[in-house]
Amino acid sequence: MEEGNLSLEELEKLKKIKTQVDNSFFKVTEGICPKCNEKMIKVIENDSLFDGALTFHIIKLRCNKCKKEYMDLEQAEKYDMFLALKKISEKKPIDFVSNNLFHKILVEAN
Repeated sequence: MEEGNLSLEELEKLKKIKTQVDNSFFKVTEGICPKCNEKMIKVIENDSLFDGALTFHIIKLRCNKCKKEYMDLEQAEKYDMFLALKKISEKKPIDFVSNNLFHKILVEAN
């Protein structure tokens, strides 16, 4: 038998199994630091925006030795959303108006 190429007889001998995958398979709840080979601890970082009207709870894994932090995909997406909203919240209204006005002038000039 060549690797990756099974005959019909070999395929018929294989057993069928049922598996189910739910979202919990994609959540990272523990880990070992790839740099230090130390067990990482779970840390929940709470960040608020808009004077506390919106709060983000970001779950990270942190290495106590090198202090590097890691997130699973879901937490990274949530953190990206937080950073985007934080950037918007820090813009002053006058910056927004002046930037739009400047853009409009450039577009009309061309």
